[in-house]
Amino acid sequence: MARLQVHADRLVIQLTRGEQVLAMHRGDLVIDRSRITSAIITDDPWVWLRGSRVIGSRILGRTAFGTWRHLSGKDFALLRKGRHAVVIDLDEASAAAAGDFDDHVRVIVSTEHAADLVRALRLEQPGEHGVFTTETL
Repeated sequence: MARLQVHADRLVIQLTRGEQVLAMHRGDLVIDRSRITSAIITDDPWVWLRGSRVIGSRILGRTAFGTWRHLSGKDFALLRKGRHAVVIDLDEASAAAAGDFDDHVRVIVSTEHAADLVRALRLEQPGEHGVFTTETL
């Protein structure tokens, strides 16, 4: 199960070794929080997948790990059947200039703590330097 960490300036998705293999993605997924344009909870994450899988693995209707490519860019999915998911849309204009951060335009992550994750992403209180950590389970 991946570990999600919400820092003041970034969201870090720490993939387990097994998830790295299934998603064919090295290391952690790091997203600059200033790129996040929306974060919503969905009961059916499968309808949010766009394009076709270019790297990763999928068991139809059960799991999806990896990158999907479409006309607007790339989406990253870490989905498991029977769990709520958080759909995080990112600013497409800054995807090309992501620098040290990943250049996906959408990230979809299944987690039993979806409401807590969305709440943590919306915290914008000055002086809030804590780190919110949860697991995808």
